[in-house]
Formats: sequence, C-alpha cells, structure tokens
Amino acid sequence: MRKVWRAVLDAVTPYEAGKPLADLAAELGLPDLVRLSANENPLGPSPRVVAAIAREATRVHLYPDGSARALREALGRRLGVGPEQLIAGNGADELLGLLALAAFERSDEVVVPQPSFEPYATSVTLAAARVVASPLAGYETDLDDVRRKVTDRTKAVILCSPHNPAGTIIRRPPLVKFLESLGADPPLVVLDEAYCDFADDPEYPDGVALLRRHPRLIILRTFSKIAALAGLRVGYAVATTDTCDRLNRVRAPYNVNRLGQVAALAALEDPEHRDKTRRLVLEERAFLSEGLRKRGYTFPPSQANFLLVKVPDAVALRDKLLRAGLLVRDGADVGFPGHLRISVGLRETNEKLLGVL
Repeated sequence: MRKVWRAVLDAVTPYEAGKPLADLAAELGLPDLVRLSANENPLGPSPRVVAAIAREATRVHLYPDGSARALREALGRRLGVGPEQLIAGNGADELLGLLALAAFERSDEVVVPQPSFEPYATSVTLAAARVVASPLAGYETDLDDVRRKVTDRTKAVILCSPHNPAGTIIRRPPLVKFLESLGADPPLVVLDEAYCDFADDPEYPDGVALLRRHPRLIILRTFSKIAALAGLRVGYAVATTDTCDRLNRVRAPYNVNRLGQVAALAALEDPEHRDKTRRLVLEERAFLSEGLRKRGYTFPPSQANFLLVKVPDAVALRDKLLRAGLLVRDGADVGFPGHLRISVGLRETNEKLLGVL
C-alpha cells in the first residue's frame, strides 16, 4: 500500500482549543458564560483598533503588505531596533513553525522545559528533530538542568517567561548567566515573552536588550494579550538581521492579514489603552490572589494574566465553575493535573469566581 502521510504525524496530538464560546454557551444554556480558560484580554481592544478595522474593511479584497513594513517600522521605533530585525507572524505560533522550517533537521536536538506551551514541542517533532525535555523545578524553569542538556547536537533552546502555564519568570541574573555559559558558538535561544507586559518583578529581563550581547537570541512577542488581538493573530519576533533573513526565506508571502496589520498599528498608537489593560490585570491579579489565599488555595506567584491554582479535585471544581457560567482550564490539559489555570477577569467576574469557591 502506498505510504501517503509522514510517520512523524503519529507522534503529534492536535491542539485542542475547545468549542467556540458561543456554541458552548448555547449548548449549556448559559448565555452569560465567561471564558477564563484562554488568557484573553478582559477589556477587549482599543476603540482606535475597532475604528481602524472598520476603515480597512472595504479594502480586504487587496493583498496585505507582504512584509508588514509599516508595522515593523512602528515596532522598531518603540523597541529601539531596526525594522530589518523584526518579522511579523500569524501569531507567535507561526514564528515557531518558521524557525523549525528554517533551522531544525533530523539529527538536531531542541531543549524544551516541560510542561510548557504545547506548540514548542510540536514544531520540533514536525521537523523530525528530537525534543529534549527539561522538567520544571516545581513551577520554575530549571536553567541548570537546561544547561546540562545542551550538547553539540543542540540546535535550539526554547524558554518561556512568564511561563505558560505556571506564570513564573526567569529572572535576569540567572538568564544572563545561562546565556553566557553557552560560549562563543551557542545554539539558538528562543525566549517567548508573550506575557511580558504583565510582569512587574524588578528582576524581569528585557529580552530585546539582551539581544545586543547575545545575537542567537530570538524574542517572541504577541499582540494577542496586551492589545486584545487574539482573534486577528498578530505576533512578532525580534532577532538579528541575519536571523530574520533566514526566517523570511521560509515565510509565506502574505502571512499577516490586512486587518491584523492595521489593528496592530492602531494598538501601538494607543498607549493609554495598553496602560489601562496592564493596570487592570495587575490590580485584579492581586485581588484574585488574595481571595484565593484566604480560601486556602495555593499557587505560584504569577507574573502573567492568569493563575495556576492547586485544587483538591480539578475536574469537579471545573464543572462546578462551568455550571456557574465560568469556564476555566483543567491543569491536566497543560501538564499540571490537580490544578486549574484561571485567567484574570474583570472585578465582577473575579468576585463571582471567589463566591463560587
């Protein structure tokens, strides 16, 4: 019989995002169902973003700017890098796939802390490279273990800070020590900073600043969280000009859609909305954390817009919250059985959650 599909697909589990919120709400008869399972922005997008999308809607018959030039220039001004050091993607997920296409080969190893965001390992597996797992130390990335697992076969290391799903960070001193320990010919180091806008720890490092001394760094960021553009899928990578050149060689010609580009630009032009979102998340994260502690729950201190909460019966509690109109993520789905991952919501939502608990 003719072999049609790649054998490596047998090792890949499709990412399960769950039913669309409207469908689930209708199925359960809960019209006011609130999703706290996907770490979405509770404020929604800036009014400037909504207006920009409306203005651009009549031009969706035209192809977008293939290189997202205007967006890269605006990002470059904000970050202090040249536009040639930026590449936009259909979400940061696509950029992981581009890296795999451009760099990973069959004999390569990629060190990935586990548990972590599932697409890291999936992108490696699909490239027929080997995932070398580095277990977390509790809820923390164990950089000493990661370093021990770096060998001559290591093509890349993929780190996440703030970590998804734990919410913890890699602090600047250990990160710098780790990067320097890799020597003059290091592997690629991907630093996923999707939740960086919600970190307020003074030792949280700026990956873009570290890039100046560590040219094999690739920083991933996204408009999904802070700018509330999750439905438009706009992410970006910051790297050296040479790295971006290599990634552009495997990038699809029009990978970021027209509405996504204008929305991201409008979001950059509204720092007040960004600051409002950050203040809300920090305030409500503190409120929710204190309420959970008073009720006897434990969890790692979060630097993201969600909490990973240890609970006695995750399945039963998730079902109870769902019946109350609150959808949270079962930690078993993200490598932490006996936990629930709960996104930070608006005050009335967080009060309702604590009330149910």
